[in-house]
This record gives sequence, C-alpha cells and structure tokens, in this order.
Amino acid sequence: MNDMLILMRDTALLREPAMEAFRDRKDAMKRGVAILLACFLIAGSLAGLISLVNHVRPFGPEQADRIRQEVLQGFEQFQFYGAMDPDAQAFLDQFTQNFESGLRMGVEIASLPTVLPKGIAGFFAALGGWLTTAFGRLTAFLAYGIWVLLFAKLMGGNGGVDRFFGLTALFAVPNLLSFFAPIPCVGPMIAFVGWVWGVVVYIKAVQVSQRFTAGRAAAAALLPAVIAIFVVAILSLLSMIGFIAAVSQWIGS
Repeated sequence: MNDMLILMRDTALLREPAMEAFRDRKDAMKRGVAILLACFLIAGSLAGLISLVNHVRPFGPEQADRIRQEVLQGFEQFQFYGAMDPDAQAFLDQFTQNFESGLRMGVEIASLPTVLPKGIAGFFAALGGWLTTAFGRLTAFLAYGIWVLLFAKLMGGNGGVDRFFGLTALFAVPNLLSFFAPIPCVGPMIAFVGWVWGVVVYIKAVQVSQRFTAGRAAAAALLPAVIAIFVVAILSLLSMIGFIAAVSQWIGS
C-alpha cells in the first residue's frame, strides 16, 4: 500500500525514474488499472454522496413549492428585460401550466408505495450511479488508449500493451482533484486543474512507455482527440447545412 502511494506521488510529480521502474514491472497493467479505478471511485465519492442525499430526501409539496418559486423567479427576471410579444407570452403561459401539471404529477408519483423503502431504493440508485460513472470512465480510458497505442505504434513505439495501459492509467492520480467538482464556484476550477495535470501525466506516461521524445508522445496522445473533434465538427457543419437547406426548401414551397 505504501509503495502505491509513493508511486502515485512520484507520478503526479512526473518523476521519470519511478515511472520507468513501474513500466518494467510484470504486473504494471493490473496495478495501474487498480489505481485508476480507485482514483475514479474516490473522485466521484462526493458527487455520489450528494446524489444519495437527493435520492433519499422525500419529494413532497414543500420541495415542489421551492422548485416552482425558483422557476417563476427566473421567468420574472426574463420578463424584466423587456416586453414580450403576444406569441412569446402565450408560449410562456402554456409552459407554466405544463410545468405546474408536471410538478403535481411528480408529487403524486413520489407518494406512491414502492417495493423497497424509499431510503433503501435511493441508496442503491446512488450506489449504482457512483459505480457506473467510475466504470464508464474506465471504459472510456481503455477505448481511447487503443487509439493512442495505435498512433504510437505507427510512430515507431516499442512498448507493450500492458506497459502502456499500466503507465497511462496513472493519469487518474491528478484527477483526484475532481472530488471537489460539486463544490460551487471553486470546485470546477480545481477539477479543471486536475484534468490538465492529468493530461500532462498521460503524455509523460506515453513517452516513458514507448520510449518517445516529448513531442512524439504529445502527438500520439493528442492526435486521436484532435481527429475526433475535427470529425464531429465536420459532421455538425454538414448537418447544419442540410437543416438550413431543408428549411429553405420548406419555406420556398
């Protein structure tokens, strides 16, 4: 346990000798993935606790009134900026009526009896969300890593799969800062620092596992993301052009 903590510290500080020693372990992938999963579970524990409280807390008329007041205050602030045309006002009135009906329906559904006590059901719902998030991030890490490893091989990398995934899994150590993400204002900023730090650790891990220079490691680590963003942007642009063309044709007809 102490060895793992020392490894996590050295990895966060980008100490190359420690990362090289870990790379040469036979159980590098097993240990790395275990550290990654533990970090993801710890990082999501505060959000999971908040989810547990929200699931266990009963939803009754008092909570519905509070939500109603918050939404109506938002509408009042929106109307404060200028007069609304009749169509917009009619839409807002219809939306308010539907919202009120939805709240009443939500209170009635929440009051229905359930097979399990609501506290137990809420606990398992929050637990499932916490575990699903952690394992989902693990799946995303493995899926993205396959593409990074492919680019690394094309660039002449000579590290094995176990060494690669074992080392790159350590990027999750700085992402422990995402534990603070649910905290208003400062939490997302701290989580973003951890994310950037994790990207730096990931690039360093690619460099050590594949015996790359820093530039080649950065290229192999970031190219899949850049290509994915480019493809999504192109598809979004084509979809927008198609939508505009369809609307123009409909208006013209």
